[in-house]
Order: sequence, then structure tokens, then C-alpha cells
Amino acid sequence: MAIPRVFISSTCYDLKHIRENLKFFVKTIGYESVLSDEGDVFYSPYSHTHESCLKEVETCQLFILIIGGRYGGNFKDTDKSITNNEYKEAVKQNIPIFTLVEAGVYSDHNVYNKNKKDKPNIYKNISYPNIDDIKIFDFVDEVRNNGKNNAIQPFRNFSDMEIYLKKQWAGMMYDFLLEKNKESESKLTNKLLDNINLASRKTEELVKYLLKQSNQDNTNIDKEIENIDNKIEAEKFVQLVIDKFNLNELPKIALNKLINLDINNISWIEFLEFLGFKRTKSPDNKLEILWAPHEKMGLQIKKEGVVSNHENFVNLTETFSSLKKLNEKDKKDIYQKFVDLSNK
Repeated sequence: MAIPRVFISSTCYDLKHIRENLKFFVKTIGYESVLSDEGDVFYSPYSHTHESCLKEVETCQLFILIIGGRYGGNFKDTDKSITNNEYKEAVKQNIPIFTLVEAGVYSDHNVYNKNKKDKPNIYKNISYPNIDDIKIFDFVDEVRNNGKNNAIQPFRNFSDMEIYLKKQWAGMMYDFLLEKNKESESKLTNKLLDNINLASRKTEELVKYLLKQSNQDNTNIDKEIENIDNKIEAEKFVQLVIDKFNLNELPKIALNKLINLDINNISWIEFLEFLGFKRTKSPDNKLEILWAPHEKMGLQIKKEGVVSNHENFVNLTETFSSLKKLNEKDKKDIYQKFVDLSNK
């Protein structure tokens, strides 16, 4: 059974007993602790030991940061500590971080900030009894000023740390269970929407039948029904692009540029590239991916030269084909939806 891995980051020797206690605490919870001084980090023969620590952070699901009175050694070729760089890697990987600061350091940090404001000319020259380097205060500020995951908890002893972590991890489990309930409700909602869509389709078929039974010209009726079908499918193309690429906005684009674009001889991929999407290839040229303008979401369009037959790809191809069949007025209505996204 897979279990969460918890990276414990701090200076080693001054916090040795704290780290030892945390190791056993994590074990009693049923998780796996990762400590560099316990041989839990794989030190690759092809990279620096500091880089190996950062690689190990990537493999963990939780990150405990302990800030004590020692700044510790610098990370290679930088003026930042190893612990600081481990923290940065956890932020980069979006790993939940639990920051604990020694009470004495936390108190000195408050005094430091007050001196920084009241005595800007000498605050750096003042001696603070609980630290060996004022860069520790910069580190605390870096954590606190982060846009998210920036909680800081002072501690006097290991008991304080244990109580805090138990509460935080219990809260995290509660959030997880709550999200699972929401996910179940979402699936139920989607099922209801599918049923509504089916009922709508049945109604549409009934309307088609009734129209054909009227005294109107059947040729015109068939053409009108085809136009309605194409417009519905073209609107689906817009929604598919928004959903599959998690799209909130587009680069600025003018409506007249879209109106003047001849889409009859291009694919939906080229159309999206016109809107600001980017097509890239993997270094080995085996994969071709289309990226949204924000480059956070992509869709595989080719693998080893073969065009994708994935449902998303097929749906986008078919709905874009419907867009091509629309008259100029209806095309303009569809284009306007993309322009609206570019004006956000």
C-alpha cells in the first residue's frame, strides 16, 4: 500500500533531537519520514548532494519546515541556505508545507521587525540572542509573505509540534473527505444534466417530425434543421475548447480578423493557433502537443506521427466541421464568444 512520504527540512545538528522525535511521530501516524541525515535521500553519483536533496523533495507528499537559531550551510553557488532551497522546491512542487519556528526565534523576529521600522539605520547591527544570522528573519518573512500555504507556528518543545501537526493533518483529512463528497455530488449533477440533454434531444426530434408533417416545403425545412444542428454543434466547439484547455481568457483579438479568416481550408488546430495557442513537439519528436495560451493545459494531437483518435480530438474535429458550414451571420455569433474571452 502506498503511504505519504514526509520530508523533514531543517538544520541538522542543533535540531537533532527534534528531528529524531519527528521521525518517530511520523512513523506512529503511519507515514514515511524522509531525513537527509538518516540516509533517506538517494545521493546520485552524477549530481551534487544538494541537488539530490531537492530531487527527494519532489517525491514527497508533505513537507515539514523547522526554522531554528542556526542558518546552516549555503546551497551550492548561492547565498541561500540548503533548508531555504528545500523549502523553495516544496513551494514549486505545490506540496503542503507545515512551518514550525522556535519560540525564541519567533520572538526575536518580532523585535527585529520593530527595530527595522523604528531604527532603520542600526537594526542590522543589533545582536539577537536566539539566532546566528539575521538571514533567518528573511527566511521567516519569505514563508509568511508567500501567497498561500504560509502558516507559521511557533513551538517551545516537541509536544507543541506534535499537537499542531496532529490538528493540521486531521484538518487535511477532513478536507479530503469533504472534497470526495462534493465529487460524488458533482457526478450526480452530471448524470442529471445528461438526462436533461437526452430529453432535449428527444424534444428536438419531435419538433423535426412535426415540422415535416406541416404543409411547408420539406426541402426548406430540412435545410433549416441542418442549419440549427450545425449551429448547436459549432457552439459545442467553443465549449469543448474552454473545457478541455481549462480556458478562462484569450490573447486580445479583433472580431473582424476572425470574420476575414478563411476557415474552410484550415483545421481546428490551425484555428486555435490563430487564437494564440501553441503547438510543440517533444525532444524526440514522438509527441506533438497543442497548448493553451497560458501553457498550463495541453492536448496531445500526434504520437509518433499518427494523428490522435482520442475522443476529445474527434469531438473537436467534428464540431469545427459544423462551424465551417455556418452562414456568415451565425459564424460571427460563434466568433464573438472567442472575442468575449479575449476581452476579459
